[in-house]
Amino acid sequence: MNVELKEYAPAYQQDMKQDIADFFAFHGGLVGRQEEAQAQAEREALETLENWRQGRSALYAILCEGSYAGFLRLDYRGDQVAWIEDLYVRPQLRGQGLASQAIGLAEKVVAARPGYRAMCMDVAPRNEDALRLYCRLGYNTVSLLTLRKEFGENPRDRKTEILGREFLV
Repeated sequence: MNVELKEYAPAYQQDMKQDIADFFAFHGGLVGRQEEAQAQAEREALETLENWRQGRSALYAILCEGSYAGFLRLDYRGDQVAWIEDLYVRPQLRGQGLASQAIGLAEKVVAARPGYRAMCMDVAPRNEDALRLYCRLGYNTVSLLTLRKEFGENPRDRKTEILGREFLV
């Protein structure tokens, strides 16, 4: 299966806009708020796409056999570490190795930049499929934890222990 990363071009706008909405709805669904997240993401998808194309980000279409399959966004923080900020493969194409290949291609892009030594990513602990994939690809160093405080009801109902402390996930 031939997988490529192609820099963003206007021809990908409509597909990416829809996928951005689906991406954020999926993450909202991890905590039981998919409908709310879907509606908001659809309203904000074009603005999100435009924001992703600015600054230190590099936005790519993931192509499989020449056809659009998803997106990958890199962010260059400092001069040594890049982050995979967002990665999305369309549901009907999952389980075929596209995300693995796209990450491998992104690693090559980053490693070719002078001075870059590592690539990081954030993953929601409830996104277990993504967590398994990233671990399988060698992402096994925890260098930063993001802690969150809800200002209302917390929809998270699962717990995990990290370094002797209990957290909701």
